[in-house]
Amino acid sequence: MASKQLINSVDTTVEETLAGLCCAYPQLEYHPSKRVVLAANYKNRKNKVSIICGGGSGHEPFAAGFVGAGMLTASIAGSVFAAPPPNNILHALNCVSNDAGTLVVIPNYTGDCLNFGITIEKARQKNLKIAEIIVGDDCSIPASDQGRAGKRGLVGLLFVIKITGAMAERGNSIDEILYHAKVVADCIATYGVGLRSCSLPGQGLMMEMPADEIEIGLGIHGEAGYHRIKIKSASEVITILLETISETLSLNTGDSVAVLVNNFGGTSQLEQGIVINEIVTQLRNKNINVCRVYSGVLMTSLDSAGVHVSVLKLPEEFKKIYLDCLDDKTDAPCWPGCAYTLPTLDCNNKFVDNKVPGVERTTSLPKNLIGPKISDRNANILKECLLNACKAIINNEETLNTLDRGCGDGDCGSTHKKLADSIVKSLDTLSTTHPVSLLTELSEIAEDCMGGTSGAVYSLIFTTAASALPNTEIKAVDWGRAWKSAINGVTKYSKAQPGDRTMLDALDPACMAFNEQLNHAEFNFVIKKTVDAAKLGCNLTKQMIPKAGRAAYVKQSKFLNDVDAGAFGVVIWISAIAEILMKG
Repeated sequence: MASKQLINSVDTTVEETLAGLCCAYPQLEYHPSKRVVLAANYKNRKNKVSIICGGGSGHEPFAAGFVGAGMLTASIAGSVFAAPPPNNILHALNCVSNDAGTLVVIPNYTGDCLNFGITIEKARQKNLKIAEIIVGDDCSIPASDQGRAGKRGLVGLLFVIKITGAMAERGNSIDEILYHAKVVADCIATYGVGLRSCSLPGQGLMMEMPADEIEIGLGIHGEAGYHRIKIKSASEVITILLETISETLSLNTGDSVAVLVNNFGGTSQLEQGIVINEIVTQLRNKNINVCRVYSGVLMTSLDSAGVHVSVLKLPEEFKKIYLDCLDDKTDAPCWPGCAYTLPTLDCNNKFVDNKVPGVERTTSLPKNLIGPKISDRNANILKECLLNACKAIINNEETLNTLDRGCGDGDCGSTHKKLADSIVKSLDTLSTTHPVSLLTELSEIAEDCMGGTSGAVYSLIFTTAASALPNTEIKAVDWGRAWKSAINGVTKYSKAQPGDRTMLDALDPACMAFNEQLNHAEFNFVIKKTVDAAKLGCNLTKQMIPKAGRAAYVKQSKFLNDVDAGAFGVVIWISAIAEILMKG
């Protein structure tokens, strides 16, 4: 049963919440079709570095609430718990880019790394001056259990954004800012504890948690924590968190720190105050100098209950610089620091900018068919394959969602359905007579409607497959090469490899079977072997330990004996395509 929520439509939640933010803070400029929010002064920063960041929605006020002079120049929002698509990120980059350059701050999640990475490559091809930093501050998961994914990017990245934003406002160069961003990122450790899971828009709780238990090491996507323990007092819980944070940062007597306490969204302010008091008391009892404390609803997990504790160890050589940057005024509406945050300084006057927000302008490019043309008969077969694959994905939406709930955010089926629905709606206008153009169009559809890791991966698959097709007649062997090229593209730009319990574990063996059998067997036999290989590879994921993607953060026991949702999605559409091809 869906939770009680004040929404109008599941499909418009992101656009409406960003519009609401900009109603409350009308100096911000909002580009709704790109889900981009820009600072009031973004057009007048010719000699100042721009800072951009973004990620999935559902974490409000991050990231749009931290747009303003002294912090972010622009933010980009994806769908709920899904990374923003490259096209939207590129729009933000184009808006804020100047001769001083742009620093892109990326939360360390596979989808964000992929989508921001794609954008940065595109931006550099346009000779935009870009520097990037991937921030992973989570210390709750031992390095041995992180797989290739590494540390999650959590609320600690706000320290990076605030300090680099202040440096940019002061006129520091992009090289200086990037250097200090790396220093700051290496000095942050964040640990979370969750009391209740969240509810996606229009849905019920993502996971049930017994009333007498809490999740230790919770992320921000409603996924399970690193382990579950019986509920304890605030003092005992904070002791657990600070022990790991202190060990990670090698905190010693006399060290100076800044602390940030983030409310997941559903924790009462009474509890928040108790948590802050415990953190400061315990650190001071260890003779740690707590220089600044920031607290608030900063990077939420929708309506989840719990907190993240983030500690920035201030390096002695940069202590004054970083404290000054933290204390610098910012127009960002949701930064919790103010005059009262500082022990001795008086209140500053509020900055007012009377610029009228600009008007968003977008242009559409004419269709340009590229690559060889195929026969009308083959074009019709290609169209039938697409339609049958989309229908199969749509019919299996709930199955994929169920498989994804144990280790993800339970939206694998919904995400795949968005892609399938968009393809079906565009089917009559897609360039089915020109496979290279078709794959490029499918890449754009995946990028725009799917979002997150899945959108980036499928966009890469279509893009790299298109680049591998020949300029002359396309034969079956060419499709095999394009398929292999697509897999190589995914492994190059993501952190996944076959055997990591991802969609590759169905996609790669199916590709190998297709290419190995193609020159030695009748075509229908080749197709059957391809489907069999995909199913076998998918089935083998039941016992695999995830090493990439969000599942890498969840214990294997959470989904043992279930196949990977992404791999099963591959089986669904490969089987549907095979059904058409075997008809002849």
